Amino acid sequence: MSAAGTPRLDRSTSLDSPPEKTIFRIEPFDFCDAGTGTNPLGTCPSTSTPNLEPDDETPRTSFFPSMRLFVAAVLSCCFITLSISSSNLAVALICMTSCPLKGYEGDLDWRSQQEGLVLAAQNAGALLTLVTGAWADRLNGKWMIFAALVLCCIGNISLPLFAPESFWFAVLARVAIGASDACLMPAANSLITRWFPQSERAAAIGLVTGGRQIGTLFILPTAGYLCTRKDILNGWPAIFYLSACISIIVTLFWLPFGADKPAKQWCISQREQEFIESRIACESIGKRTDRTRRVPYRSMYRSGALWAGVFALICHEYPLVIMLQFLPNYMRDVLEFAPTKNGLLSALPILCLFLSKTFSSSLSSYLVTQKRMDKTYVCKAFNAVASAGLALSISLVPHFNKEHAFMAVITLCCAMIFAGMHTPGVITALIQIAPPFSGIITGFSFFAVAWFSIANKILTKQIVKEGTSTEWAIVFRVSAVVAAMPVFVFTMWGSADRQIWAAPSSKNSVYSLSQSIDKSRNGSFSSMKHGSRSTSCTSLSAGHLSQRAFVK
Repeated sequence: MSAAGTPRLDRSTSLDSPPEKTIFRIEPFDFCDAGTGTNPLGTCPSTSTPNLEPDDETPRTSFFPSMRLFVAAVLSCCFITLSISSSNLAVALICMTSCPLKGYEGDLDWRSQQEGLVLAAQNAGALLTLVTGAWADRLNGKWMIFAALVLCCIGNISLPLFAPESFWFAVLARVAIGASDACLMPAANSLITRWFPQSERAAAIGLVTGGRQIGTLFILPTAGYLCTRKDILNGWPAIFYLSACISIIVTLFWLPFGADKPAKQWCISQREQEFIESRIACESIGKRTDRTRRVPYRSMYRSGALWAGVFALICHEYPLVIMLQFLPNYMRDVLEFAPTKNGLLSALPILCLFLSKTFSSSLSSYLVTQKRMDKTYVCKAFNAVASAGLALSISLVPHFNKEHAFMAVITLCCAMIFAGMHTPGVITALIQIAPPFSGIITGFSFFAVAWFSIANKILTKQIVKEGTSTEWAIVFRVSAVVAAMPVFVFTMWGSADRQIWAAPSSKNSVYSLSQSIDKSRNGSFSSMKHGSRSTSCTSLSAGHLSQRAFVK
């Protein structure tokens, strides 16, 4: 049991895969247990593996040393599409609607409350994560992501066509974008647990979800430019049509290259497939079609580590909603930037967020794989620094007005640098605590986030009615208080270790062992390799059962 009182598996009964020397590459499998010099099957050969045939090598380039890195890049493109579809409205609203106080004239006469409903509609669609998350570990992830991309296309095309008729059509279009997020996030997390060993997941999550920032970096300045070009499809409608075209292109790219798991990827080598499967064998992720596996809902919802992670995620996302959805409005109202300049400067904090999460995720993987640091300690450290720094930076923003606009932008960039460190923190921890149920946990977590995001957007629009600096100061100070809470909560009760209720059963492990031994007697190298892994799984499972009895 951990110091914070959360039961977890200790190192002697850990179900983690062996630490890797590098990430996103293919290492030969070692028969010997790490650090022990003994082979679970009874022998320890002098060489780790026989040489594989040249035909079994994966075609590699300097950009993609392995197929799973390529899959991560394709998944990142899917998040780019979602981010473009999510962020385009933030700038488009500036030229869509009228704002007499600031001298902006738009085509749509929407009140502030109506704008808040349109913005919140996306989070209303994201409430479907409770349903999609429950099925993400059972349905084919490739087709869930395909559905997400199609919804992005539908939402972007329908908004400029029907929004002039009624703002309720805009609400429905944004609900479709939120439903796209509800499909994409659980499916992507479920795919990550099937494509990447534990030691690579922090870096993989940073790379994949970094697409959110890349998409925002692209659409904010582009939308700001299109707002001023009435000669291009009347200005703001061009923003949504461009977003729809990008959705179609990524969809056509995803269909041939996306795959639910390595065994279904048509161009992966046998060597890399066996490498991935051997590294995640002990996690008991199982087949999606297995309907006999029971989800431990009672243990899951009584888990302190899960609730601490969900709480930290809500507190992390709350200020990000302000930074991502309302930043152009703040720059228009308080800093008084023109639309084109607004779009460019709004992209700077997003660039800082992308660079921060990419670097910190890679650093986290380095600390775990090379320095052999405890992954829970690494997650808590990154998350504490992220929450404290984010809260401090946000609290400083209201001290700057249009005369010190440069300092306000610098402070916002610092806030995003700290926000990026949440990726190797709570976001990675929520995937690591129960890999077999990553889709369910993602669905539940972002369902809670969606509710608070809806309240956040409606509350912000209720506070900011005139666009004064005093109103925006209230918004930022509330966000700073919320952002600081995980420093205590997640540090005390959070965890990145596999929880006992997510451990594989002894029965399944013994069956896997017996199958592997039968194959190893036939002299198959591949089967012997899986046999050593399964034997290790069996001994670990037995240790898990005795520890569970002790905890009870």
